[in-house]
Amino acid sequence: MSKVIKWKYADFFQSRREKLINLLFSEIIFLKSHINKSKILNEQQYLRNALNKLEYTLNFLKNFEKDLSDKEFDKFVKIIYEIIKEIVINIE
Repeated sequence: MSKVIKWKYADFFQSRREKLINLLFSEIIFLKSHINKSKILNEQQYLRNALNKLEYTLNFLKNFEKDLSDKEFDKFVKIIYEIIKEIVINIE
């Protein structure tokens, strides 16, 4: 029964660091799949730049061995938000 509960509520048991890593993986996969679909050269450049920033953040988090505090988690979420916001502003 405990395995079922853990599977059902995996987000509650997942560490903050793992949540951010999963978020970064999904964003990186999304950008990589859409980078070549763009026909505008500037858009591709903005997407590649954002992709590099997200990959750098992911590598930093992978090397970060301990779990994140609330303050550190909030900082990383804000960094990811700002990168995505930059993509949206530059593509519009």
